[in-house]
Amino acid sequence: MGRRCVRAMRNPTPHVLIVDDDASVREALATALEGAYVVHGAANGQEACAILQRHPIAAMVLDAVLGTEHGLDLVQRFRAISQAPIMILTGYGSEDLAIRALREKVSDYLRKPVNLKELRASLARLMHQDGHPLDPVAQARRHLVEHLERQHTTASLAKEVGLSERHLRRQFREAYGTTPRRYLTVVRMERAADLLRTTRLGVEQIARILGYPNAATFDRIFKRAFGTTPSQWRAVSEQREQGGGAGRDSRAG
Repeated sequence: MGRRCVRAMRNPTPHVLIVDDDASVREALATALEGAYVVHGAANGQEACAILQRHPIAAMVLDAVLGTEHGLDLVQRFRAISQAPIMILTGYGSEDLAIRALREKVSDYLRKPVNLKELRASLARLMHQDGHPLDPVAQARRHLVEHLERQHTTASLAKEVGLSERHLRRQFREAYGTTPRRYLTVVRMERAADLLRTTRLGVEQIARILGYPNAATFDRIFKRAFGTTPSQWRAVSEQREQGGGAGRDSRAG
């Protein structure tokens, strides 16, 4: 076997699945990714599942709305077949979408019209490929997610990624539908909900872990996001898990 064939076997071209009901979007994204990836396209959940069963998909790019289907409703169905990371595309970025994406453990999401440079950088990061530096906005998002305990400001974040405050704020909103500060709040609140549900940490401890100066501030922000206090949310969650809380989920979104 020739040396070129050996290299090809060791480093196969990654397969990417684009799930979007708009054929023109699928074609544009496939063209943008051509050469670096083997690109598959699907218009709906059924077609996507068939492709996932036939091909070694390394990452999925999933439209938030597929006709009558919501992309996030398909995540668990896809994950029953493949554990490939999922990136959500949306034409109407919102905090509700961000919350749902975080709950479903979606790896990333981008707004339409898609910034192709950012799409390529995000895919490279999701698949841990070398030689593809992160887009500054994607880098800013990752910095927020990985350092929830820090007292972030737009100025400190802009300095971290080498952009001006104005450009970071504008580009972040274009990519994720909200400001860095509001995005950080969404991520912190979802992390808070996980900690309340899965640990016995006190409210004061969780507040410190998430970078809030005190429990009162954390309590106020949590109530604004979920409509109830952290202690009340934990009590309802425990009742539900014990089979005694069949009532409506108190979490927002």
